Amino acid sequence: MTDQMPELGENIRNIRRFFTFLGIYFLLVSQFLIFSNPIIDNVVIPPYTWLAVFGVVILMVGQLIRPVLFLQKISTWFIFQERVFWILASFMLSLLAAGATVNFMLFTRVNYIPVITIWLLSAAAYVFAFFDVSLETSIVLAWIKKNRNEIFCVSVVALFAAWLRLYRLGEIPRILDGDEGLIGLAAQSTISDLLANPFSLWENFGAMYLQIINLSIRIFGVNAFALRLVPAIGGILAIPSLYLLSRWIGGRSIALITVIILAFSHSHIHFSRIASVAYIHGTWLVPLELYFLISGLEKKESWRTAVSGILLAIHFSVYLTSQVIMALVLVYMLIAFLFYRPWFKPRLTQAVVFWGGFLITILPSAFYIYLSPNEFLDRMAQNGTFQSGWLENTMQLTGQSAIEILFGRFMHAFLSLTYYPAVDFYGSPAPMMSMVSSTMFLFGLAIALWRIRNPAYLLLNGYFWASTFSVGIFAIPPSADSYRMLMALPPALLMAALGLERILEMLTLDPKSSRTAYMFSVSAILASLLAFNIWTYYGDFAGRCRFGGDLIGRFASYLGGYVKTIDNELPVYLLSNSSYFYGSHGSTDYLGESRKITNFPDPIDTLNPVHGETIIASPERISELEDWARAHPGGELRYQYDCSNTILLAYRVP
Repeated sequence: MTDQMPELGENIRNIRRFFTFLGIYFLLVSQFLIFSNPIIDNVVIPPYTWLAVFGVVILMVGQLIRPVLFLQKISTWFIFQERVFWILASFMLSLLAAGATVNFMLFTRVNYIPVITIWLLSAAAYVFAFFDVSLETSIVLAWIKKNRNEIFCVSVVALFAAWLRLYRLGEIPRILDGDEGLIGLAAQSTISDLLANPFSLWENFGAMYLQIINLSIRIFGVNAFALRLVPAIGGILAIPSLYLLSRWIGGRSIALITVIILAFSHSHIHFSRIASVAYIHGTWLVPLELYFLISGLEKKESWRTAVSGILLAIHFSVYLTSQVIMALVLVYMLIAFLFYRPWFKPRLTQAVVFWGGFLITILPSAFYIYLSPNEFLDRMAQNGTFQSGWLENTMQLTGQSAIEILFGRFMHAFLSLTYYPAVDFYGSPAPMMSMVSSTMFLFGLAIALWRIRNPAYLLLNGYFWASTFSVGIFAIPPSADSYRMLMALPPALLMAALGLERILEMLTLDPKSSRTAYMFSVSAILASLLAFNIWTYYGDFAGRCRFGGDLIGRFASYLGGYVKTIDNELPVYLLSNSSYFYGSHGSTDYLGESRKITNFPDPIDTLNPVHGETIIASPERISELEDWARAHPGGELRYQYDCSNTILLAYRVP
């Protein structure tokens, strides 16, 4: 019986695949280069068309290849191997995305969707190079069935978290602070100029993140809800993300307790409901990055660490917390190599895959950072302990040494979780964690340190201390610790769950020996924490008009909200002074859709408005406008209230 002859081309499919990719690649390069240059009128053959022709020729050559003996031999070469091909393809696509980004910036192109597409395909190709998991429908359905109870519990917690973060999102807090307004204006500017580049930065906010906010604004309109929706979604995503990391480190029950506490954490709720700062996205991106990292290392599954590295690179297009995590992973692997060598050495491949995924995916951002280093270092220059000169000035003012000052900063950052009130960008008299959760956390911190010989607990300790160290040592002012330490909240809550579990175990109330008592104890403690946190945010904060820093900032938001309601194009005047004036806060322009307002610091009697024009009085000049309105009756008076205080008075001239 004769052997069946292989299908034509089967033995050299790797070579054909390589030629096919090269042909498509040259076609893409040609199109990106053509699109990156100004259009020339009456051109017969656009520049770089020869690259497209070359790509087509390569594609045709690939189709004409026949399985001769020579080609069958070279098809086994290193460069044609399956994994090597997809890694090479990933690198080439990312390099193309980076080059296209640079060219688009030179010629101010604003449509980067093709670039993003190629970039994401690069990331997908890299993961595919290592992916060896079956995704057959029957296997996926069997996994869901096996874990349905766990999936249900996490889903319920996520839905509860979603309700707390989306409930009256555009009304609580009732005003936008100035930085929220600036974020909204920056997001709207991403349709043109520099921020059209998704890999650019604005005060260390990634342009890609701002573009997502702008998409929300275009869908839901220019309002507080649209501006805050993306942070709220980030706060919701933190539930499944932190669950995965917590489950890997501590198990199911600890993971469930962790995300339940996170779901109703008053500080996490608040920062999910404002757009001023982007630290909330670190609470879902970082746990996800670290979950894929530690699970990939421990299971020796390279596709997992590939995903981790790619997520970290994407994180650079969101906010500067990515810089802290990059340093954390680098130090973690160095410590593992030096002191956990028997465990880490067999996993060097997975570590290399992590950095490969990161370096390939970060290429477009790296090109931008290389071309615009000041944008990358912007926050450090403004709020850096060393770069801003703060440390030297403080040493001169206090007479303390640098070590004393830095240790004090480190302790202040740590105590911002459990002691100092969350004031900046919040206004709550309570710290981020309650007395009960702080007690659990401190004991859990000791447990995590005790178990540091376990690589997973080493990573947990690194996650917490790297966040605390970076905030305490490298960032100012100290008052900002209350929101920057949001980075450390997920590991702190995981440690709190560890502490609670261990306390109950020591009291012989663990689920193995006394399940009913365990469930009752955990439920009672969680119910207490729920009551405290919900009251702290929705009872003690939401209706108290504390958000926005001061009355001046709150007035700016009311001003913008009111001018948006004016239904004519006639001039608008603001009775201003040195404290209250148009232009002090971005919230006015965002909510007012950049409606022009004329500051008028002089006495109102010198103003000569005409019919239909609007005069607005700031709080300190309301009585002046009231007197003028009585002398010029017939117009329409409108009062705006901030809780029980009159914050704005508007008068439409008769």
